[in-house]
Amino acid sequence: MFDLTLTKELTELIAINFSFPDIEAIGKYLYKKYSTHELENVNESITISSMNAAKRLVLECEDRDRLNDLFTFIIELDNSLLNGKIVTVTGLENLLYKLSCGGVYYDFSKRKLKSYKNDNKYLENWGTLKEGREYSVTIASLDICGNTDLVIKYKSGIVEEVYFRLWEFIRRKLDQYNGRIWTWAGDGGILAFRNDKGIHTGISCCMEILFSLPVFNSSPLKQIPDEISLRIGMDSGMIKFYNDTGKIVSEVINYASKLEKNATSPNGLSVSDNIYKHLSSAMKRMFTDNTKFNGKTAHSLKYEYSKALS
Repeated sequence: MFDLTLTKELTELIAINFSFPDIEAIGKYLYKKYSTHELENVNESITISSMNAAKRLVLECEDRDRLNDLFTFIIELDNSLLNGKIVTVTGLENLLYKLSCGGVYYDFSKRKLKSYKNDNKYLENWGTLKEGREYSVTIASLDICGNTDLVIKYKSGIVEEVYFRLWEFIRRKLDQYNGRIWTWAGDGGILAFRNDKGIHTGISCCMEILFSLPVFNSSPLKQIPDEISLRIGMDSGMIKFYNDTGKIVSEVINYASKLEKNATSPNGLSVSDNIYKHLSSAMKRMFTDNTKFNGKTAHSLKYEYSKALS
């Protein structure tokens, strides 16, 4: 289940976060009789570094086919008690993320590692975020413009088919940029991007959705002649995560939603200053409109692709 890179990552994470006595305690949890000194065949008086102790522990678990148990125990140790102190496992989210990229995720509700094949792209937590913990996330609030008029003009079944094809179109873009759909209500929803590179992947994904919309609109599979227009509002910041993503309450989500609804033109994209300041100079030049919204500076662009085609 675990390749050489993941095993090395686990070793380094243990060495960075735990002292030699801590690593011994972890070993004794997994094996009733565990001693790094005995396994290394060295005298008890000799000091063993955390890195060497971590290597020995990982090797022992690998040889005895207990790497799963070690991974699980380290994950569960985060924010728990070990040797009389509360443990914070620095770098754990990054390790969980790399696990998920390799086809494994940790099910926090069942406290065990699981494998998946095709559904990894749809895990709302990327296989890494824990219930009730705060993380830096980039949010995009996306809305289909003129939804009410379209529903009145066409049969609901036809509109639903168009929206389903649009959803598939957007999802394919999200797959490319490792984004997630946290909520979707038929005529729009909340998209999320994990923040180690979330701002850059999020803005790139949303711009690609907007700029490639003419391709969707010109598709013969779209059953109505009306062009579909979108508007997108984006913000980035700390969000407390819950497995039921539809119940997440956050100022970041609220601001992105209000920005999209109240300050963004059809075929437009608006971003908060939190996002704008991280953009490249070339991208910043694309956001030509600046305005104060809810006491903050917002930056907007409008893609008038009809002019580009004329």
